Amino acid sequence: MPIIKIDKQEILRRCWSVFNRHGYSGTSVNMLAKESGLGKSGLMHHFSSKEMMMQEVIEFARGEIKNYVFSVAAEDLPPEQRLEKFLRRQNRLAKIDRRGCFFANTALETGREGIFNKAIEATFEEWQTLVAALFSEIFPENMAREKAYQLLLEYEGAVTFYKLTGDEQHLEKLVGRAVQIFGKEMRGKSN
Repeated sequence: MPIIKIDKQEILRRCWSVFNRHGYSGTSVNMLAKESGLGKSGLMHHFSSKEMMMQEVIEFARGEIKNYVFSVAAEDLPPEQRLEKFLRRQNRLAKIDRRGCFFANTALETGREGIFNKAIEATFEEWQTLVAALFSEIFPENMAREKAYQLLLEYEGAVTFYKLTGDEQHLEKLVGRAVQIFGKEMRGKSN
């Protein structure tokens, strides 16, 4: 078997895909090794255990969502457009292989054991904080935080229905509703 050169970032990307498709419990180290193009020992050279691998995959996924979705919150666009772009990018991630939200899926599967909860909670907290900052442009801080929390819950509900039915309208309706309400509040504030 020829030696395959692959960097750790690419290993993490490929392992993320496997964990996202099969869940933590449904994923074997052999599956991860095959996907990464390495032998089992080659893969385990980078990680001390499957649990450590998942910890690093979660951190990698957090970095990816920060770069792709969370970065939108700082763009030089009107708040309504930032919210829409933020949610649409989040939807694109949910639509990959119709898997939904990697963080929510992992929390649902492993939350009782608590082994990955801290990193997943931090991801949801950051999501909520960024959306609350957008909402704080039209609402008092405590109300903005509550509205961001409600939107996060509604978003995860829309993702769940999308996963169940395959109907993208659950995701699209969420974006439309959120942007419409936000825009209406913005216009009301400027009057």
